[in-house]
Amino acid sequence: MTGAKDPAATRLVALRSLLEVATRAVTLQTAAEQIIEACAQPGEVPAQVARQGGRVASDYCRLRGWALDLIGDADRASLEFRVTELLHYHADMIDTCLKLAFPKFRSSRLEQRRLALRGLGEPARTLRDAQAALALWISDLERTDGVVPPR
Repeated sequence: MTGAKDPAATRLVALRSLLEVATRAVTLQTAAEQIIEACAQPGEVPAQVARQGGRVASDYCRLRGWALDLIGDADRASLEFRVTELLHYHADMIDTCLKLAFPKFRSSRLEQRRLALRGLGEPARTLRDAQAALALWISDLERTDGVVPPR
């Protein structure tokens, strides 16, 4: 044994790990949508929304960090890079909603923006599509490279 790594096997492990990251991010979407909805309600937003929202935003940031570690120098047009961008969007959206719900200074313009919040939008669906595309890509690689998926 030379100890040399098989690039195809290494790539497959990284893609499987990225799929796990994307799956966790998709699972978090329900909590993220609930936070956004709570931030958009008229009146005072309960402090627990800020605490929960901070945790969810932190989770998305952590997932993005892991994804960036996994993708290495992937092309900016690649699916892998797109996943990292979507994770950044999710974290940023939660952070923006919390800032609107708990501003340092209140204004009617900020209040209008807060009340107009409507969820994660199209990027949430795009992340779910990216998760499915990753799963399909991994399946294709396993078939063509003869790699047996772990059980």
